[in-house]
Amino acid sequence: MNKKILFCTCLTEYCDHIFNFALNLAKESDAKLWIYHGLGRLNSSEEETLETIKKTEARVEDAYEDKLKKSGVKNYMINISDGDITTEITKLARNAKIELIVMGTSTQAPLDIGESVNVGPLGPTTAEIVLSSPCPVLVVPPSLIPGLARR
Repeated sequence: MNKKILFCTCLTEYCDHIFNFALNLAKESDAKLWIYHGLGRLNSSEEETLETIKKTEARVEDAYEDKLKKSGVKNYMINISDGDITTEITKLARNAKIELIVMGTSTQAPLDIGESVNVGPLGPTTAEIVLSSPCPVLVVPPSLIPGLARR
């Protein structure tokens, strides 16, 4: 069982479903859940960057707070950073001794309801994480997302 799980989010509706998956894993394993959102490279002053991080942390808390409370998972941490997202995810995973990274195939739902079920390759961040991660990466496929399952 994994005791340290890192969920990577882009704060889209698509990530809400992946969060549910990560949350259930954390609850079943009695694991600590890290919630990570990367801002990319910001060309801002240190003060502006810190303000952006603070605002984004509040957005992440807002997005997942109710589900965390309802699930009873209290052992979690929110991490926001600027910089290269892949580098920041792998650095966090290494430093926190994460045992499993949970993420989706891309930052957007790979297909909408009613569109073709032929899904393209992984998004660039997911592909890079799969290749550079210091731990296993669980990529939640679209077929596990309600409304996107193949018929």
